[in-house]
Amino acid sequence: IIDDGSEDNTDEIVNAIQDERIHYFKKSHTGHTSILKNFALGIAKGNLIAFIDSDDLWKKEKLGTQVKLMNENSSVSFSISDVTTFRNTTILIDHSYKLQHTVEYKNIFDQMRKGQMLIYNPTLVIRKECFNKVGLFNEAMFSGDYQFNMRLAYHFNAAVIYETLVLRRAHDSNMSELMPFENYAEYIETYEYLYNNKMIRFSDLCKAKSNAFFKMGNIYSLNGQKKEAFSNYLNSFKYGIPVPLHFLRLLRTLRSVKHV
Repeated sequence: IIDDGSEDNTDEIVNAIQDERIHYFKKSHTGHTSILKNFALGIAKGNLIAFIDSDDLWKKEKLGTQVKLMNENSSVSFSISDVTTFRNTTILIDHSYKLQHTVEYKNIFDQMRKGQMLIYNPTLVIRKECFNKVGLFNEAMFSGDYQFNMRLAYHFNAAVIYETLVLRRAHDSNMSELMPFENYAEYIETYEYLYNNKMIRFSDLCKAKSNAFFKMGNIYSLNGQKKEAFSNYLNSFKYGIPVPLHFLRLLRTLRSVKHV
């Protein structure tokens, strides 16, 4: 358990649990889960690595299911599962994958590159030896999850369990809600890394940038920041093949900016 400088009584709660398998480390607050994960990886002794964030939940059969699957399939280097997203007692998204109640063994990099599949880190179980090839999380990034997962999927085959084994909690303090611009910056930086390392085509890089700038434009627009929205829509249009919706948003914000 790696504590990112919490100011509550986490240390008291953890230290009260009499279980020699638990090792608790309290670090100075960084806000970068990439740094915390790398610290944990540096002291982890197991052959399989799994992550769980403080606000998410594993189903009781999660680890057992994935460990058994990994032990039975030596060609698979990591395993992921579906998630259910909830807020308080309400189910917001029952499942994220279209397929259900089956398992696929494959390389998922092309699906991730096309935006057809996403890895949720609390579902991951990875063979520790993979880090020798893939490297650690980029500590310049807040989480580094997306870039790490793209590198992982490029080099190794996955076992995809089309069943919910993780419950993802949505609330106001979710990192994805607090730092949308930083997330999109990481997204763009990831695709630049992939292109520079000849893992994707230039067209993939342009499409990724176009989508990211368009979504950031939407956020600025919702916040009433018309000039910033227009700038991002313009970048989206510059990097992407003309998409009617993107062009329409660009024209609308241009008109709004002229009246500011």
